[in-house]
Amino acid sequence: MIKTRAVLKDRAKAEVIGETYGNAPFARGHVDCVEVLTGKEATAKAIPIVSVRDEHAKVTHEAAIGSVDKKQMETLMARGLTEEEAIDVIVRGILR
Repeated sequence: MIKTRAVLKDRAKAEVIGETYGNAPFARGHVDCVEVLTGKEATAKAIPIVSVRDEHAKVTHEAAIGSVDKKQMETLMARGLTEEEAIDVIVRGILR
């Protein structure tokens, strides 16, 4: 299991390359990438590489790139947090 989490702010850039290989019978692998952008010029790229050489192996990938979830942010703000505090809470949860 390869699990990456990145939060990019301002002009930060990230390129995440996760590789997993299924070269033996019943080998398992998974690449899980989540990148969140909080700046107007931030950029993120997720590159999953999955390769299988055995018919009984199984490898998968999942990637999500986007902004902070608005619904989560609105819920936290409704409970008294400022926008910046809400973003900080969400980011800490992602990076945990």
